[in-house]
Amino acid sequence: MTAPATHLALAIIAMLTNACVLFAQPPDTAWVRDYGTGTSGERVECIRPVPGGGYIISGDTDVGMYSAAKTIRIDDDGNVFWSLVEQPHELDGTEYIDNISDGGFIQGGGARFNPPAYEEGYVRKLTADGDQEWVRLFGTNNIDDWVSCVREVPAGGYIAVGVDNAQWFLWRMGPQGQYMWERHLPYEFYTRATFVEPLADGGFVIAGNYPDGFSLYKTDSQGIIVWENQYFSLGRANCVRELPNGNLIASGRQWYNILTNAWEVIMTDPDGNVIWNHEIDDEDDDTSYEANECWIMADGNLVVCGMGQDEDHYYHRWIIKYDLEGNVLWHKIIPDGELFTICQGRDGGILVGGIDYSHGWPTADLFRIFKLEPEVEVDLQPDLTIIPETGGWLTYDTEINNILVNTTTMDTWTFIVDQNGNGTVVNPSQITLEPGIPYSVEDISIEIPADIPNGEYVCEYHIGNLATDQNMGLGAFTFWKGEVAVDDSDNPHNDNPLPNIFALSAHPNPFNALTTITLSLPQPGDVRLSVYNTLGQEVARLHDLANGSLSVGVHQFQLDGSSLSSGTYIVHARFADQTLQQKIVVVK
Repeated sequence: MTAPATHLALAIIAMLTNACVLFAQPPDTAWVRDYGTGTSGERVECIRPVPGGGYIISGDTDVGMYSAAKTIRIDDDGNVFWSLVEQPHELDGTEYIDNISDGGFIQGGGARFNPPAYEEGYVRKLTADGDQEWVRLFGTNNIDDWVSCVREVPAGGYIAVGVDNAQWFLWRMGPQGQYMWERHLPYEFYTRATFVEPLADGGFVIAGNYPDGFSLYKTDSQGIIVWENQYFSLGRANCVRELPNGNLIASGRQWYNILTNAWEVIMTDPDGNVIWNHEIDDEDDDTSYEANECWIMADGNLVVCGMGQDEDHYYHRWIIKYDLEGNVLWHKIIPDGELFTICQGRDGGILVGGIDYSHGWPTADLFRIFKLEPEVEVDLQPDLTIIPETGGWLTYDTEINNILVNTTTMDTWTFIVDQNGNGTVVNPSQITLEPGIPYSVEDISIEIPADIPNGEYVCEYHIGNLATDQNMGLGAFTFWKGEVAVDDSDNPHNDNPLPNIFALSAHPNPFNALTTITLSLPQPGDVRLSVYNTLGQEVARLHDLANGSLSVGVHQFQLDGSSLSSGTYIVHARFADQTLQQKIVVVK
């Protein structure tokens, strides 16, 4: 059973009472993807952006009567590169996955090799293609053990936390998973270490619930405790992150009774002293809220995911964005489920996942991911997409729109990516965006030298944090460097390469009466090239099937705009199963 929609708006408006709320429009949902098999036990535990694009996802599913770990690698649009589902009794669940510096992944969870034997914790390393390089086990096999979180350490190797023999543990490994040291806290009922964050000073901060409340522990590089704080006597810290200034942000829950939890987000100084706390609760109605994972965004603000119940006790997915003073910038509720994990992707959009109750609680048969639109939209308008073999200037305009709440200053940079995926940063600068105010940058020029190899390149314009390589917004277009030619049977030794990209551009743009539409084809074929107004009405057709096929190479078409009104139009090109669009502006 799903929740009545009328209840969704009530909960968060009533609950956000102890923080300054700067309510703004949250990002729209860009897409939803389901990767489930239709079995029960489907849940997304962790999502992380992959450098260069796409995401790695880990979670759980059921195979027969048993739980099994599930790992999926997807591209930016949610299309699957590869997927792994372990066999029962091998890896029974996964709690965490993360990128590592060699391009692979590190993963942790629990394994039950000989049921009904107890579960053991594991850490394993995967290649970029999902092949397992090694796995290491941790536990006593006389009570359930598991790894909650595993991270790469800047000094080399890995650090993991979890539960061993009902004890909170910290486990340090070398680059090949070799044992280095471990640290334990004494036994306490239901104790758990949930998350570990490597710190800039070489130490670690651990989130959990020792002895039985929302707790943080700071250790040095050898795992020796420097300080420990329990912020709420009952509850659990689910996640902790270090901010650039050394302060910490932690998210979790405070437990009141068997029916009632409070959403808790705190900021502390580097010594663990509370700077602010944001709590959401409704103790009188026996409803529950929980903040699960927190993430530091490219604009320096914070986003937290979790769950909240409405007055009828239906579960809903919650996402809240905060500034560094603890003010709520926006919130978003997605019905019927809980969120366990959140991250910001390369294009600036937010991804979330967890457990889905669309088919009624407690049924969970959808391995479902939600992608939100970026808060900063970047639209690039190149003048030309062909650069001569002798080199030249790549020039483009940028149009920027945003739904930010506060005036925000961020880095901008252009990234030129070659055929091998290697990139060069050029034109680093800064930009200040006012909330909701469009911004244009005209005639951004980049010199493309003659000595770089001919071929296909991608020009990316980034807005975000250059130091951390995070984006609030990203625009891109493809261009070709080198001479281009058409197939010529009379000149088989033509050394000019043929373009291997499908590209579309307009110049000049904006224009008054005439503009040239340039179309690059990687192979011969049928093309339809039309111009539409913003109502979707065709106002000009430049080429279609009746005009015959086009050869490989570059083709140019003149668009006469003398009869068009001032405004925005879309040039739409369709070739084979590919579609390109180019925005043009008529100015009278």
